[in-house]
Amino acid sequence: MMAEWLEALPRVRQVVGERNFETWIEPIHCVKDENGFVLQVSSRFFLEWVARHFLPVIRQALTMEGGPAPALRMAIAAAPAPEAAPRSPAPTDKPARSATPRPPKIGHLVADYTFDAFVVGEANEVACRAARSVTEAPGRRFNPLFVWGGVGLGKTHLINALAHELLNRRQRRRVACLAAETFMNSLISALRQHQMDAFRNGFREVDVLILDDVQFLAGKERTQEEFFHTFNALHTAGNQIVLTSDKPPHAIAELEQRLRSRFEGGLIADIHPPTSAMRVAIAKKKAALHGVELPLEVAQLVAQRSGPSVRELEGALTRVLATSALRGVPLDAALVETLLAPLDRNNRLSVEIIQERVSEHFHVSVGDLKSHRRDRAVTYARQIAMYLSRTMAEVSFPSIAEQFGNRDHSTVMHAVRAVEDRRRQDPTIGSVLLTLESELRSRAV
Repeated sequence: MMAEWLEALPRVRQVVGERNFETWIEPIHCVKDENGFVLQVSSRFFLEWVARHFLPVIRQALTMEGGPAPALRMAIAAAPAPEAAPRSPAPTDKPARSATPRPPKIGHLVADYTFDAFVVGEANEVACRAARSVTEAPGRRFNPLFVWGGVGLGKTHLINALAHELLNRRQRRRVACLAAETFMNSLISALRQHQMDAFRNGFREVDVLILDDVQFLAGKERTQEEFFHTFNALHTAGNQIVLTSDKPPHAIAELEQRLRSRFEGGLIADIHPPTSAMRVAIAKKKAALHGVELPLEVAQLVAQRSGPSVRELEGALTRVLATSALRGVPLDAALVETLLAPLDRNNRLSVEIIQERVSEHFHVSVGDLKSHRRDRAVTYARQIAMYLSRTMAEVSFPSIAEQFGNRDHSTVMHAVRAVEDRRRQDPTIGSVLLTLESELRSRAV
């Protein structure tokens, strides 16, 4: 991949936001010829969407400081040649569709979130078995499949694993895997740009639609209306629908009854917090993905000292592994005790303390952190503060959202997820977080 494109990507991410970046920017393949940059995408729909919404941002990111704007154009990448001659459809096959090239997937998948990396136990066995069954016969069993459970228990990992499995099979399927928030944002943009036909074609002609955090649709009447018709179109065609939520359908407030009844028409599988044995197994497997063989004693201690969710366990493990690597200290129980020792209840950190320290570190005001400003520096600092409020102060998502300008709790969930992803991928961010965590922990003593 070209150096110019790699350098431009972080700047684009900061402007468009994590969800839009994962959905629309990461799948782009950028090449360069004698006429300038060429952004290769997978379909006409994808090309039109990026050109309309993100092309100026991309052009600005590729512009060298003080230099002219680069020549930039978009193209649809040529489809790969078929491996063998097409076979005649069997009686059970679906009718052939239009030959118009379409993307094999909509949305971004996490590479590490596979079935092989998913630890199965009594807390999630039913949901995992159901997901695997869906990959064997999409649209025929458990349609829709509705997976629910608390925040950070592995729902997103499971649906990513399902999507990976479908996309890796010989029979090519069009898979859309995205957050409900992304679905809503795409709908809003389509309405504003009078592109509803393209929006509907993009989502209603996939073979499998996977929607994460479907509770986000609650109270949003126009989005629920559109999703209702999308659901009906897919279900009628025998295409698979997979949904996740932090609560079962009957408990989602402000969800229309007609949607609730459809969500309850398939299999509802819940995921519980992992058992102690599962937590140890998860710690060892996550460490193995980083190329580290975690000693049993260390895995047990990480499992004991981290929060109740898989996401908090992974965050704690990342902190331990990063400290060991960056500071060159042994990966042992003493390190875990130092980093993850529980805070005294009387000295527990508050969101206010975290906001103050983060504002000092990034040279922004606490008012900026609570504001709705979206410039790069403030957004980055705000996400760091939200992440630390969740992982160190152990405050609930709604409470954090309230103390950051009365935002929606899903914004905090997104911030925590984004920082965790960056911490895994960028050692520089890991170092910044380690410094802040160490200083905050010393304040709480």
